[in-house]
Amino acid sequence: MDFMSVRQAAQSLGVDDSRVRQLLHDGRLQGSRVGGRWIVEAGSVHDRKSAPPEPGRPLSARNAWGALSILSGCRPAGLSDSERSRLHKRLRNLAAHGDVPTERLQKLLAARAEVRRYRAHRSVLQPLLDDADVVRAGASAAPRVGADYVAPGRAEIYVHPERIGKLEAAFGLVLDAHGGNLLVRVPPASAWPFLVSAQQAADEGVDAPPSVIAADLLDAKEDRALVAAAGILKPLLASSAACVAGAA
Repeated sequence: MDFMSVRQAAQSLGVDDSRVRQLLHDGRLQGSRVGGRWIVEAGSVHDRKSAPPEPGRPLSARNAWGALSILSGCRPAGLSDSERSRLHKRLRNLAAHGDVPTERLQKLLAARAEVRRYRAHRSVLQPLLDDADVVRAGASAAPRVGADYVAPGRAEIYVHPERIGKLEAAFGLVLDAHGGNLLVRVPPASAWPFLVSAQQAADEGVDAPPSVIAADLLDAKEDRALVAAAGILKPLLASSAACVAGAA
């Protein structure tokens, strides 16, 4: 059986390395861990590449972050004019719904980051949330943007891909794929400037932009989280659609 590296699989599929690891974790690509690293079955990559597009297929990580940037009123970095135009059109169509299409948005944005779950001692959760190397996300940041959603005893953060090892060692994090009390999303390095664009004072930590917090809440797939996410997203979608209409 032939194998390839995560990087080779990502290049073949036209996605980010983090997306390949997520597909492996979800069982949608076949591979094995050798010495702590994934190797991917080449036949599995070929089968996915040749398969017809799936209905409701997620945006690539790059385009997912582009959509979140647009919702935040920012110009997406690293996208062509045609890619930005397609994203604006897709968001405008989503805004045309009477209610926020939470299920559709969750699927579209699902590939924005690799998701890891850890067990962490309760005493380190707050210091972890305040650490300079992380961005608070989801339930850990929702109240700060006025969303009525809390999850006591749990934490959600984003971590730069080059700093995840440092964080694991510093806080004694233990991987727990089936549960845990800490959810860590590892985005592409290119998304990090946007994530920290609204950085607070150093002693207050950093919160993700509202559009990202909403996307995190959608992933919870809980009624309260979905209601909170919709409350954040509705004005963002409306504002994005108005900007496109005004530019037309």
